[in-house]
Parts: sequence; structure tokens; C-alpha cells
Amino acid sequence: MHQQFRNIVILKSALIIGALFSTAASAQNCDAICTDGETCISAAVYPYVPDMGAFTSAICSAWQSAGQTEKLYLIADENVWDGGYDSNPVYTNGSGKQTPIDVFVYDAMYLEYWKTQTTQIPAAQISNPTDFVPYADTALKLPNNDMYALPMLGCTNIMFYRNGDSGMAGVTTLSDFETVNSAGIYISPVPFGMSGAMMNMSGKTTIGVNYMVKGYLDTGNWPSMTQLDPSIVQSLTGIAETASYYNALTGAVPPLQGVEDQYVRAGYFSEGYGRTSIGFSESMSQMSNATRQNLKLRAFPWTDNTNSPNMFYADVAGVNSKSPFLANNGTLPFVLANIMTEQATMQNAIAPSGGQLSYLFPARTSVLNALSSVDPLYQQMSDILNAKTTELVSMPTTDRTAFHSFGGSVQTAVLGDFSGHCDLESTDFPGDNSQAPSICTPLCQSAGGWIGSWTNQSPPAWPGYSACGCNTCVQASPLPQKVQGEEATTMVQSGPALKRYMRN
Repeated sequence: MHQQFRNIVILKSALIIGALFSTAASAQNCDAICTDGETCISAAVYPYVPDMGAFTSAICSAWQSAGQTEKLYLIADENVWDGGYDSNPVYTNGSGKQTPIDVFVYDAMYLEYWKTQTTQIPAAQISNPTDFVPYADTALKLPNNDMYALPMLGCTNIMFYRNGDSGMAGVTTLSDFETVNSAGIYISPVPFGMSGAMMNMSGKTTIGVNYMVKGYLDTGNWPSMTQLDPSIVQSLTGIAETASYYNALTGAVPPLQGVEDQYVRAGYFSEGYGRTSIGFSESMSQMSNATRQNLKLRAFPWTDNTNSPNMFYADVAGVNSKSPFLANNGTLPFVLANIMTEQATMQNAIAPSGGQLSYLFPARTSVLNALSSVDPLYQQMSDILNAKTTELVSMPTTDRTAFHSFGGSVQTAVLGDFSGHCDLESTDFPGDNSQAPSICTPLCQSAGGWIGSWTNQSPPAWPGYSACGCNTCVQASPLPQKVQGEEATTMVQSGPALKRYMRN
């Protein structure tokens, strides 16, 4: 998390809220890897949060403050554990042996799969279960009050816009959103000025989930994953066209100094670009204090069905059924999962004393209420949660690999359905309108021809380049193909992050 933006309200939050929860002990070291022959329990945290240090410190301190003498090893490396999108809960310990991760935090969008890999947590091992937010509690609780996993964090797709924007304030349906943010406002990776929408649907998992949520909210039933519905594809295309081909569908957005890549759209919004940025609540951690003081939040409307629920995601702590600590009726993994998700731990992870708020969405009502009492943005987040019925986003499949393949099919269909222009970048800079044709005409020859627009302004031109507007979108990045591998980009090219639901 970046430290240059400090808010007096945030400082008050750390002081006031700290009095509402037990104070964590000073940060402990839970970095030492387990080795053969020692009593050592492991936990993998959700790796995509703005301030991982605050998270691991809060859990480590809570473990030792609870009087637990067993060694705790916390895993926060997405190459080992990616949040459950693709990785398996196992790591190589200090002795070189493949070892089960005893407790792991996963995105409950794959709840049906992880039910088959985890052990139910006994009700007697859960602290204050009535405090969990209702949508997560309903989805995770069994009839006997045991739980499949314990909720830690949650969120929904949020529209961020500026106070005083009456058009955005009146958006309650998808049609409203597309009327206020009409198609083709910009064709570059980043919009000109305060117009246009910014939204990342470039990941295969991301766009696959968007497809399923859109279909579910329209009809009340999950759509088929075996044959694509053209109407849902067209709807996702329409949403993408309120942004741009690059911003919405390929993720090719120039990096922004001082902003984490997964929150780059929020960073550009904070600097005055775009009418709205759609993302998760923690995106606000990358905005300036001045932007946050003038910020409005609304849930993104995926449908015109005003009776539909809000769909919320949840990151939950599950107990690995292969944990050796479960032998002989052992309960240590249950104790750890409970400590990881209890009120005080979540408070100190989200709003560390003396630190900055991460604007993560807690899955404990008490934590949300406490934060809402001292920070108006958290009050707006609470209003979104309580505005209408909420349901957990949980895909109707136990096959992660098949769902990723399905998401690829959706991605291909939407990319092919996209109708609009695209910028391509050139190392040659037109000095004026008379020089532009000689540069842009040959550049756009293989992209449907030049439409007559160009700019040297960065953004929307990529820093160090000139942009020419071309008729069709022919490549994932606007940069010349010969330099794409050399230029910094926020595009997720490979690795675990490619399959995760991007916490943009």
C-alpha cells in the first residue's frame, strides 16, 4: 500500500476503532518455513490485498496473543497459493517435502469445488458466528450450524464516481448505465478527461464469472456452461464498449507510478480520467485523499431486473481435509481458522493501528459497523450491502479447469463481438494535422484503415508514443508489436494471476 495519501479520518479510525476491539500484540514473525520434525502449522492467506504486511502481522499477532505455542507459518506468495483459482493447497517445506497447507483462504466463487477438499468447521469452534454478513453465513452454514469455511472478506463490483454527477447517481439498471456511459466515448487504453467508464474484464475467470452472474440476475437461474447464450455475450460486449477494447477486454493499460497494477484504473480515475471506474472497494486505497473525499459508491447493475439481488464475493478460510493436525480428532486447524477470521484480527488487518485503511470489505458485521462509524466511505459500503438482498457468488461447478476453459470461450466470443475503433501506437509523432496522414494511414492499413483521429497526449497515448485511431481492433496491446515485450504493461501475461478473479 502506498503511504503518500493520509487522511485525518483514517487516523481517527485507527484510534477510535482500536478501542472497540482487543489490541493486537506487536507484530510477530511467522515467515519461518516449517521443516520435518517440528510442530508447525501452516496457513495460506488470500494474496491479492493492498497491504499484505498488515494482514500477516494481524494474523500472526492474534495467534500468539491467543496463547498458541505452536509455530505458525504464513504463506503469502501467489506462486504457491493463488487464492484457490488454480493452485492446490500444498507447499514445499524447508526439508524439501510436499506438505499440505493446513488452512487456506480461497475465493468462494469455487465453493462447490472446495467443499470436496475441506473439512467442515464445527460450530463449537466458531467465535460469534451470528456476526458474519448474512450472504456468506447463508451460503456457508450447514443445518447443524457447522460451516464449510469461515468468511473473512467480501465485496461486490462497485461504481466509483464523483460527487455531483447526477447522471451516475441516477443509475439503477444496466440500461441506465449504458445511457449515461454510451459506447465509443474513447478508444484508447485510458480515456480523455472525465468521461467514459473503466472496467477490467480481461481475465478468463473474470469474464466467465461476469457471464454467469449476468445470466443469473436476468433469469434467476444459472446459465448453461455448455453452450453460450448470444444475448449474454452481446450484453457483456455492450458493457465493454462503454470502456474501450484495451481497458475492458485486454487489460493493456499503461502503468501508473505509485499505483499497484491491479488497481491502475482507480489510480487513473483519481488523477481525473474517466467518468466512472468499476472495481472492488479496496481500489480506493490507491486513490488520493482529495478524490476519496469527493467519492460516491454504487453497486454495478448487471441487469435491468430491479428485483435482482446484489451478488457479493467472499474470501473464506477453509480447513484442508489432508491436514495432519486433524488426526486423532485434532482441532488445531479449526482454532487457526477461527483466529484468522475473528473480529479483532480482521480489524487489525483492515485498519492497522497507525497505518492506513485498505478499504477491504469485511465479512464481519461488527467490523463493518465500527468502520462505518468513523469513515464515510465505509458507511457507503455498508449502504451497498444493506440496500437489497445479497447472495454469494458461487459458480455451479466443481471443475475449476473446465470453468477456466469456459471463461476462455466467453472471452473469445466477446472479443469477436466487440464493435468499435482502437488506437494503435507509433514511435513517430505528428506535429500537426497535416503530418498525421503520412504516419497514421500506413499504421492503420492492417487495422481497417485510419479514422482520422490522433493524439500525442499521454494518456491516452501510451507514454513515449503517438496514438492513431484505427477502424478495427487487431491486437491486444496498442503498442507496436516489435516493442510489446520490452514495454512495461499491466497486462497479465502468465502465471497464477492469469486465472484469478482480478481484484481490480
